[in-house]
Amino acid sequence: MPNEALDEISVLSAIYCEQDEFQLLEESDISISSSHLSRKQCHDLRNSLLDTARSLPAEPMIHDLILWLQENFSDLINTASCHSAEIRPYIKDESWMALRHIDHMRSKAKYIKLIEKWTSDLCLTGRLFMGKLILILLQGTKENIKEYIHLQKTVKVDVDSSGKRCKEKMMNVLCEIPPLEENILMSTFEVKDILSLDELKREFDLVGLTELYNQYVSSLI
Repeated sequence: MPNEALDEISVLSAIYCEQDEFQLLEESDISISSSHLSRKQCHDLRNSLLDTARSLPAEPMIHDLILWLQENFSDLINTASCHSAEIRPYIKDESWMALRHIDHMRSKAKYIKLIEKWTSDLCLTGRLFMGKLILILLQGTKENIKEYIHLQKTVKVDVDSSGKRCKEKMMNVLCEIPPLEENILMSTFEVKDILSLDELKREFDLVGLTELYNQYVSSLI
């Protein structure tokens, strides 16, 4: 083994020094195994690590790969979970779309964090528009959107005027419909800070939802 690789292993042994935290099992391959992950999740993680390794310079890279995996682990697992048997990916023919209006958020950071967690867990895509209007646009299977709405209604997501945790009681259903043929299926869920109503309309235009905006959003302005 080259001296550079031995030096890296020595450094890793010092950093990850708890019992069974770091062990050198093989010198020539990358493998992933875990009692907490499915075989497919381990396979997908290994492929992602191999792709990352190919993009790095031809030099000792174990530490770089460990750091990359720590930074990207949650996103990789969530992506893999979206293709599991429990939550299937959706396709155009079985997709559903929902648009909700929230009156206000007092505990904004925590509320948004919950929304991002639920959409990730349920493999929902869409947008959370934060501005004069607070709108949640969701795409996914009808079943998963229904579960999301249930969570947002039953979990204490915000705080009241006295600072006490409370459930969402001022969320209005604007529409729940299958997407039209010209609508674009969004690939991610993103939080958008909207500075103007013109900017909000442009966001709907970008994903082919101009008619949805005209029919359900413009009346709120």
